[in-house]
Amino acid sequence: MSAEWTILTAGHVDAAAVLVGAAAVDPDVGIRQLWEGDALQLVTDDGVVLLTLFQSRRLDDPSDAGRLLGHPLSTAPDPLWWSEVHAAAQPPFRGTAERIVRSIADAAGGTAESWSWSTGLYRMGLRDGEQRH
Repeated sequence: MSAEWTILTAGHVDAAAVLVGAAAVDPDVGIRQLWEGDALQLVTDDGVVLLTLFQSRRLDDPSDAGRLLGHPLSTAPDPLWWSEVHAAAQPPFRGTAERIVRSIADAAGGTAESWSWSTGLYRMGLRDGEQRH
């Protein structure tokens, strides 16, 4: 089972942002392309998949993100790009995967939102002590 995340940015999340974000958390993380570049997969040095990030999609209307997330966005760039991430949910890899997702979002100048299938709701991917603005 994976933990579901969405990265929201003003532009396409490129490989440079993925590399910078991943290296900031763990410089030994490997990266590989899937489906002729439609997704990038980050793996540990022994091949454990930490996360799969799918090609960014531009939302024609930024308000669509609020509808999909189940809450309005406090601010949303126009255009707004949506990148889906499936991250490891099992210990001990979950914490590393979550830190990498947040770091990629930071490197791309965006925010990360996590999805919980058990609750059926998105929630902000905030660090401990942070609050939604």
